[in-house]
Amino acid sequence: MGKTAAPRSYAARMTKTIAVFALLLGFAGVARAEWSITNKDNSNYELTKACGSSSEAWSIAGGVTHRYSIPAGTTSCTITVKNNGSACTVKDNEGCVISGGHIARQ
Repeated sequence: MGKTAAPRSYAARMTKTIAVFALLLGFAGVARAEWSITNKDNSNYELTKACGSSSEAWSIAGGVTHRYSIPAGTTSCTITVKNNGSACTVKDNEGCVISGGHIARQ
């Protein structure tokens, strides 16, 4: 007959539970990289946002500021104004401004 392992003590189980809980809290507290865009014009603009290997089309209304997150695993995003091709690349805590129909880093 084989030997059976002794049941783990309550203290050992609780130590493991606390360690897992602390690890999960650590991941939850990780700050996300953010960037902002401000449209100083009164016009709406069609934009393309490329972050890493993903790209999407979107728009921004006139006279507004928005904050967005940079997707996990990506360090920057490039925003391009569709009608003229001007572009702005942002990293964490950076921003772009649209003025006179052109976009530039803040």
